Amino acid sequence: MKLSISPELFNYIAITFARFKWQLLAWCVFFFVLFIGLQAQIQLKTPSVLVWLAILILFMAIESLVVSAFMFFFQVLPSTREENASWYRFYRTIEWCETILFAILLPLPIVLFFYAFIRI
Repeated sequence: MKLSISPELFNYIAITFARFKWQLLAWCVFFFVLFIGLQAQIQLKTPSVLVWLAILILFMAIESLVVSAFMFFFQVLPSTREENASWYRFYRTIEWCETILFAILLPLPIVLFFYAFIRI
C-alpha cells in the first residue's frame, strides 16, 4: 500500500488521535508558562544546560501547538459533506492547501531545534 500525503490521510490520523487534542493544547500552555518562568531565571552566566532546557521546552510547546492545530483542522473534512460541485472544489482546494501547509509545519519545530543544537 502506497502512502501519500493527502487530506484523507491527515483526516484519518486526526480522527485516530482526536481524543488527545485538548491534552496537547493544555501541555502547550504548560510548556509556554514553564518557558517564560525559565526565561526569567536565565542571566549572563547561566549554565548552558539550563538554556538548552528552556529552548527545548519552547520547541516542545510549539510542536504540541502545531499538532493540536493539525487535529482541529483535519478532524472533519468539509468536502465530504458538500454536494454542490463548485463548493466541493473550493473545499478540496482549501484542504489541499492545509495539507501542504501542515506537511511543512509538523516536522518544522523538531528540525529547527536540531538545527539550533548543531549551529551553537
